[in-house]
Amino acid sequence: MEKTIKFGILGLLLFAQFSLIAQKGKIKDRIEPLKIAYITQKLGLTSEEAQKFWPVYNKFNDDLQKLRSSTKDKLADELSELASMSETEAEKTLNEMLNYKISEAEMIKKYASEFKKVLPIKKVVMLYKAENDFKRELLKKLRDNGRREAN
Repeated sequence: MEKTIKFGILGLLLFAQFSLIAQKGKIKDRIEPLKIAYITQKLGLTSEEAQKFWPVYNKFNDDLQKLRSSTKDKLADELSELASMSETEAEKTLNEMLNYKISEAEMIKKYASEFKKVLPIKKVVMLYKAENDFKRELLKKLRDNGRREAN
């Protein structure tokens, strides 16, 4: 019973993440320029660095999006059947979820090496921090807007 609850919670969290990714496509055109400006400013990119960095970063984002898209549909289907899954099927789904996370981490690691070829190491570290800070600020703004609309 406890395992089923854990699988259920984990499944709901992953499903929510994938739902946000799907919605992101609709507002991506508005967010992407803000993200580019934010990262450029936080990293203090020179024009030479920016010229080398953005093609690598765009490829990174494209590859990450492809990974997420290929996993999203498959897991969404499986998670919609979570209540009726056997323990064996739930175990398989959990392994797929974990393999996705591993693949994502491997991709991030691979691109960290690519970023180090075009940026000083401190700016690579700053990149990951800037991405997290941007996401945090974006979520805060979305939350604040939701509160305003609810009132």
